[in-house]
Amino acid sequence: MSMTYYMDVYGCQMNVHDSEIIAGILEADGFTNVDNPELADIILLVSCAVREHAETRVLGRVCQLGGKWQDRKQGGPLLVLCGCVAQEHGQDLLDRIQKLDLVVGPDCYKDLPGLIHNSTRQALAEFREGDYTGIDAVRKRFPGAFVTIMRGCNNFCSYCIVPYVRGRERSRSADSIIEEIRDLSEKGYREITLLGQNVNSYHDLDTSFPDLLDQASDAAGSAWIRFVTSHPRDFNIETVEVMVSKDNICNHLHLPVQSGSDGILHMMNRGYTVDEYLEKIRMLRNAIPEIVLTTDIITGFPGESEEDFQKTVSLLDEIKYDNAFLFKYSERTGTSAADLCDVVPEELRLKRLNYLQEFQRGITVEKSGKLKTRILSVLVTGNAKRPDQQAARTRGNRMVILQGTDYEPGTFVDVRITRADGWTHFGEPVGAKDI
Repeated sequence: MSMTYYMDVYGCQMNVHDSEIIAGILEADGFTNVDNPELADIILLVSCAVREHAETRVLGRVCQLGGKWQDRKQGGPLLVLCGCVAQEHGQDLLDRIQKLDLVVGPDCYKDLPGLIHNSTRQALAEFREGDYTGIDAVRKRFPGAFVTIMRGCNNFCSYCIVPYVRGRERSRSADSIIEEIRDLSEKGYREITLLGQNVNSYHDLDTSFPDLLDQASDAAGSAWIRFVTSHPRDFNIETVEVMVSKDNICNHLHLPVQSGSDGILHMMNRGYTVDEYLEKIRMLRNAIPEIVLTTDIITGFPGESEEDFQKTVSLLDEIKYDNAFLFKYSERTGTSAADLCDVVPEELRLKRLNYLQEFQRGITVEKSGKLKTRILSVLVTGNAKRPDQQAARTRGNRMVILQGTDYEPGTFVDVRITRADGWTHFGEPVGAKDI
């Protein structure tokens, strides 16, 4: 009888795809997935360490699950923590949490079957050069699919723990990536997202990211191509030219700016100025007027004055992003920013965050409202929260809710936008499209 596993995932798209890779590794060894932790022999949690809140959540879940079974020998499941928190703390987690059985970092997932069968409490959190090419991932997001093109990061932004828990950059071979994309397209996937901590620094022999993007577009056939995340320092005109030349590359770019102050950007070690960032935005909008722009911003970084904060507000007002992911600064032990002395009080961080959220929401509502009566092409992704609704995405990655439809996931449909509620839109079909 095969062993059963249950998995919870926290954090970014990379973690989501890592969970699909873990599932592929386990199921190739005979494990069977269940959707209820009460029925599982093994419970795995894939963790995120980017912000303190994310780490606290997953460790709280570990303790909650561990408390359900006082003694694994009396029928409780094996409890496994994977991902960035596992890499960050390693053996210390086993010392602190007695109900935790295994701690496994992002480069060590191929060892999971052996570690589980061995049933010895162990932490395995070492950096390795290889990737997971050749693993048959168990994909959960049809008609969308993630393809990891690189792992790790070399940027060492002063606030970011990623290089310490994901290791240094290493790019997959272009041939293996293109083969995976072609296979996904042939299997009917209609939205393929290229993943990397900084996709723009991808490099395999003579293949740069623009070269890879061009080849990926051809291999995808009728499937849409997206990519995240882009670093402003490395984003270039060659990438924009490929986006313009290929119909199936989506007109959406996520370009994290983080702050509107040159002084704060310097302390963050971002490697660009506000003017340099704005020049790339102008370049992009001149080439693709319909581009949908999103960003990340951190407020309350150490040393952020009221003047620095107002510069960020002014940048939001000038660029008018379609949407923004806004965060208050979170100290991460081991990063250089954690040693900075000019700490912004927590209350002020939260106050500034709330202001930015309201400010950006006004921009998002205004821009989304202008889409009313527009006809846009959407990809139906599946059921929405309500049983009489379906969810879809535009090329610009906007969520669209369809009422009373029954399309197969993976269908492209032209819809007329009837209204918008912030980033969520509502549409009426005007005809299905053959693909």
